[in-house]
Amino acid sequence: MPSPVTTARYIVRAAADDSSVLAGFVDSIRDDPAVRLVDTIGPRGGPPHTVVVETDPETADALRKRTLNQLMIEPDSPLSLS
Repeated sequence: MPSPVTTARYIVRAAADDSSVLAGFVDSIRDDPAVRLVDTIGPRGGPPHTVVVETDPETADALRKRTLNQLMIEPDSPLSLS
């Protein structure tokens, strides 16, 4: 029996503050069953500057390679009080 796929959340931002690159990424994952858009973060009425996605580590790595370093894709870590 195959082992279940483990997913995690990832923060995605444009490397050069280019909202069109991030918008293109969001459009490209809308029909991808391996990636789920969890949240968009940005000014009300404006384009998002950050998105949160949920996927498995292998897909996240493939997305990093596919975007040719135009996007920063990092594991989402819980916030803590310091």
